[in-house]
Amino acid sequence: MNDTANTPFAPGMAEVLAEEARLTALEDPAATAAFWAEGTPDVPVEDLSYPGAEGQPQAARLYRGAAPAPAPVLIFAHGGGWVGGSIALNEAACRALAADSGWSVLSISYRLAPAYPFPAGLEDVKAALRWLGQDGAGPLGLDPARIALGGASAGANLAMATALSIPGAAQGLLLYYGVYDRDTTRPSFAEHDASPGITTARVREIFDLYAPGAGTDPLVVPFHAPDLSVLPPACLIAAEMDVLRSENEAMAARMRAAGCDVDFHVEPGVHHGFINRGRLLPAARSCLSRGADFLNRLSGMPV
Repeated sequence: MNDTANTPFAPGMAEVLAEEARLTALEDPAATAAFWAEGTPDVPVEDLSYPGAEGQPQAARLYRGAAPAPAPVLIFAHGGGWVGGSIALNEAACRALAADSGWSVLSISYRLAPAYPFPAGLEDVKAALRWLGQDGAGPLGLDPARIALGGASAGANLAMATALSIPGAAQGLLLYYGVYDRDTTRPSFAEHDASPGITTARVREIFDLYAPGAGTDPLVVPFHAPDLSVLPPACLIAAEMDVLRSENEAMAARMRAAGCDVDFHVEPGVHHGFINRGRLLPAARSCLSRGADFLNRLSGMPV
């Protein structure tokens, strides 16, 4: 058992929590997004849409890195427990990834539960991957042969499930504090249920909203996929003070046992959602740089 319940906060974490409390009291999502995005790298940004699984346009935002066209691209799925969130949630993270890696980052929206339960959101992410791999990349100056999948929290789940569904279509996986199983008995659930971020009860609730009755369907809980060897090289980054830490450790171990190339890191002293807090949190910036280094290794660019 890795007992981290009394681990001290990372530098800047106390300031992050104070600002989160202040911004929550404002009840203004736009102001919250603007605050955390302030001071992020200045990269070209384009709002666009992609054809979702049902043919309906889904919002997307393209952050252009410095790599020349046709540029490699990371499809990034936001978090929010499959029931909330938007492309604004990871604005700071996507800007940093594009600036640090040279890759372009396509942040995508997808249909949300409970109005659109599983597999709606997953089918939209799969549609985005197919679109870029076929007709969508060329007009945007992107390389259909150099696509990686990424995401945070529930978005990391969708990225991994997409890679399992369409083996070989993505060059890599960049996943931050993903939710990969519905088993809430692992050690970190008890250790960090009172930590900021997400609670055990909330994890159970979002699974019930997203995929009621799905059990251990591997496209809902990728930890239970029978064959993980089909996954591309992956970088998994977890938060130490997160109820999901133990399942991230278990997921990385299962992937390695299946022969996957996995770069796994647990960032000490931070909570779930931390990569969006780079304005005040050096750990967020360093973990985004680690993700950028992973992308550069995929494409053979200098690290």
